[in-house]
Order: sequence, then structure tokens, then C-alpha cells
Amino acid sequence: MTKVDFTMADLQSTMLGYSEGMLVNEDVLRKANRAYQLFHDKYLAIKDQIKDFDEARYAFLYHDMSLEYFAKQAKLMVRAGNYNSLDIFGNYLEYIDSYNDLSALIRNDYMPVKSDEKGV
Repeated sequence: MTKVDFTMADLQSTMLGYSEGMLVNEDVLRKANRAYQLFHDKYLAIKDQIKDFDEARYAFLYHDMSLEYFAKQAKLMVRAGNYNSLDIFGNYLEYIDSYNDLSALIRNDYMPVKSDEKGV
């Protein structure tokens, strides 16, 4: 079992704060950018811990990309004045899939450790 400095609490702290059917506005964009940046920073910090664990590496990369694509689509929509939730629905489904994949991995396939326990 691989030990990784990433927990369910870390994953939950990077949730989009968006749900199906919501209008895509400045608030959604701000939350999407925040979620992406938090996750991306954490992913970069643990990248070396998961480099030999293909399933984890792919799950983290997939989630990182889905958050980034959602945030970029939200930015394009807000900039264009397009608030229609259907135009971001595909990105939202990718995010849900990647979140569920990573959540299952955290619960079943590796042992999360807190930052202060890494040296132990």
C-alpha cells in the first residue's frame, strides 16, 4: 500500500461548489479557479510520492485536468456573457467522474498520511 500525503479532506476542500443547472457566473468562476489552484498545488507537492503508482498518478492527473478544463470553460463563458449551464455540462460530468475515481482510490488503494507524519 502506497503512502501519500493526500486525504479525503484534501479532496473535499477542492470541490467546485457547482451543481448541475447552476448559471455560470463570476462566483462559479471564482470557486472553480480556487478549487483548481488548491488541487493543482497539492498535486504538484505529492507528484513524486505517486510516480511509481500508475493508478494514482493517472487519477490525480485526470482530476487535475478536469478541474482545469472546467475553470477554463467557465472563464470563457463568463467573458462571453454566456451563463447557460448546458455549455459547461460536459466539463462538469468529467469533473464528477474524476472526483469519484480519485475518491475511490483514496478510500481503497493507498494509505493517506498527514504532512507532519511523512518523516516518521
